[in-house]
Amino acid sequence: MDIDRRKLLIGTAFAALGSLGVGASSNSLPPDIPGSGQWHPLTRSLLERSRRANRCCDAPDKAMVERTIRQFAQASGSAKPPVIKWMDTATDAFDHLSRLGLDAVLDMGTTRFWRRVQPLISRDVHALDCALEVRTIANELLGVDEQDRLLMAPKLRAKSAAMSASASDEEVFRVRAVSSQIGWLETSMADAAAEAVFNVELLLCAGASDTSVAIDHQLKVFESYESGLQATWETTDALICVPRFAI
Repeated sequence: MDIDRRKLLIGTAFAALGSLGVGASSNSLPPDIPGSGQWHPLTRSLLERSRRANRCCDAPDKAMVERTIRQFAQASGSAKPPVIKWMDTATDAFDHLSRLGLDAVLDMGTTRFWRRVQPLISRDVHALDCALEVRTIANELLGVDEQDRLLMAPKLRAKSAAMSASASDEEVFRVRAVSSQIGWLETSMADAAAEAVFNVELLLCAGASDTSVAIDHQLKVFESYESGLQATWETTDALICVPRFAI
């Protein structure tokens, strides 16, 4: 099974930033984005867009999201455009996947769509430290933890309901197993967008042009969240999408 890149990267970031004395609490962030002068202009613009993205109350632009997903898939080497299936809420997506059964969700593997092409981790310690600081600030501005809690809620409710109903040990285990595997199919787009900002800073530090294919790949990830995509689930038949402002 693939390593959980989200937990690994966030854990690394907090460890590194803790040694540098950089706080991760949203309460520690001043009105102006700290340390922005040391980063590339494109990175700074993405952080400012991150701030605006979570203040926006507009309805999701599903047409823009679908167009970006198809462009992203083509640029990532997909043989055919993905089938996109919209659901209103994360609970709807969870209930749909739960009805498929454990064997079906196990056969779907783990998420790969949004992270098919990743830049190599820089060996430049200063560049990596800067990018890790960018990642931590992007996490706060994009509300990664809050979005994770929203996506976790249906799984927690399912486990709680099974236990409250005095279900058998086998049934509780099945519910837990299904919930866990559905989590492996899921991508929080807030987390993917924050990682994209991190990757952009790394790529620029490595000498990539802001018009390069690699940078464009990361921008499409960011723009999908910016346009109102909260999360996706990668199934055998379709990419299930949930809009961000529907929850």
